[in-house]
Amino acid sequence: MIMLEKFKKTETTLMDFTISEVDTFLNQNSKKTFYAFAFDCNAERAEVNLCFNTEDDFKKTLELYQNGRHAEQYQSEASIRSIKWNTGDWSYQCFASINVFSEDELTKIFDSFPEDDYRSWKKFIEALMQLFSKILITFSETNTFKNISKTDNFKTFCIDHDESFEDAEKRTKKLKTANKNHN
Repeated sequence: MIMLEKFKKTETTLMDFTISEVDTFLNQNSKKTFYAFAFDCNAERAEVNLCFNTEDDFKKTLELYQNGRHAEQYQSEASIRSIKWNTGDWSYQCFASINVFSEDELTKIFDSFPEDDYRSWKKFIEALMQLFSKILITFSETNTFKNISKTDNFKTFCIDHDESFEDAEKRTKKLKTANKNHN
């Protein structure tokens, strides 16, 4: 029960933070058009980083990589796709960050798990990523989101630090489908 209460607080905190920070970011970058917005997460630390990228910035990064020291690694379609969707390669990565639980709160949560119980920890991380993804889906219905200058193929996704873009996309699609079926 305490966990659900903390998640409710987290939902409000993260949504308010996202709206506020994206509004500020858009005011400072009003002439840019973006192809993606992401929650780049470190769920184990309850951290969410807000990230944007533009097609022009992606092209500059790709050109730099394809002409750099390890150019041969950045020529395939798969490697190009990886660069495009890797928030660590984005020009506006982590423009704002929040830890939705304090260190003390996380310690209490982790200490409540049975000793050496990886399954409980994994369930918590999965639940947190589900929550973060749901918040991002809800954010996509806000006026702030509508104010983002977007490309036609604009994407939003929520990704954990050790997760693939494809896995993040699958989770989002699954949640959106579940929401449609629930309504």
